[in-house]
Amino acid sequence: MTQTMDEQSAPERTEARRIMSGLEYMRKLMTGELQPSGMVQLLGLKLVEVSEGRAVFTVQPDESHYNGLGIAHGGLAATLLDSALGCAINAMMPAGKVFTTLEMKINYVRPITRERGVVRCEANVIHAGGRVATAEGRITDEGGKLYAHGTATCILFRP
Repeated sequence: MTQTMDEQSAPERTEARRIMSGLEYMRKLMTGELQPSGMVQLLGLKLVEVSEGRAVFTVQPDESHYNGLGIAHGGLAATLLDSALGCAINAMMPAGKVFTTLEMKINYVRPITRERGVVRCEANVIHAGGRVATAEGRITDEGGKLYAHGTATCILFRP
């Protein structure tokens, strides 16, 4: 019997990732066969493209993302980058090999607001070795204007 997304628990998603390659797992997230993490759901992030070493997320900023200054909190851009960078790395991992972020560097170029429309974060792996992987990403609007860019270094391991 297939479970709905609402019935899937975090341990079940963890088990799915243990037996699937990262790319298989990411594709199931993208098609809705697996439920995304709570943070992705909370912020309204959408995985719209994934291939080996590449992931693309989008989000439509709105007032729920705003800080006290009336612009999207930097955490939205940070989470968007962290999600895309991590998923790009995850999409290169064999079944059972996972990762965690060791370090992230983010450059905020201009503020994100709802008036900008949907913003897109494209991430690509720079290097994936046996123990460490790095990736870079850019957040742009539909016209290609840059809002933030960053890099991540992740450690790879088998739980």
